Amino acid sequence: MWNINNVFTSMNIIHKIRAAFQKEKESTTNVVRLETIGSTNDFLKTYTPSEGEQMTVAVADFQTAGRGQGANCWESEAGKNLLFSVLLHPVEVPVACQFLLSEYGALSLREALTDYVDKGSITLKWPNDIYWNDKKLSGTLIETKLSGGRIKDCVFGVGLNVNQTEFKSDAPNPVSLCQ
Repeated sequence: MWNINNVFTSMNIIHKIRAAFQKEKESTTNVVRLETIGSTNDFLKTYTPSEGEQMTVAVADFQTAGRGQGANCWESEAGKNLLFSVLLHPVEVPVACQFLLSEYGALSLREALTDYVDKGSITLKWPNDIYWNDKKLSGTLIETKLSGGRIKDCVFGVGLNVNQTEFKSDAPNPVSLCQ
């Protein structure tokens, strides 16, 4: 069984996301740990960053309303998986670049996962799914706040199956890192 906190800390996913999105090398990052929440994305969409805070990460042990693209729900047993969202503020990129933000996030997550599994075994199903040996390991969800034709804020959510071995939803071919 994988230690969720160790995976989150050692994965360097936040550093990889920061490198992909942020212009400045030195930026303020705030990490908010939550036991149970509806959705880490929803939490960060209503969160007000402190002065100078460019990145906020919300990590939850359990989400009661985790979701993916469209109306899809994200299934996760409490304490078994890595559930987090990253608020990037301000992003200030053109609206036309929204898909690029999704690509950067997914590629950053893929790169972080290669510390644990063979790089060739990780594939991306655009725009938001990460597969390991042809089974769904992770999903991402990007939500943005617009202002004057530009993306002001970006919330990038991640659900990564780590220790869950039984899945009840109709998600195709789910898998966890522990399997």
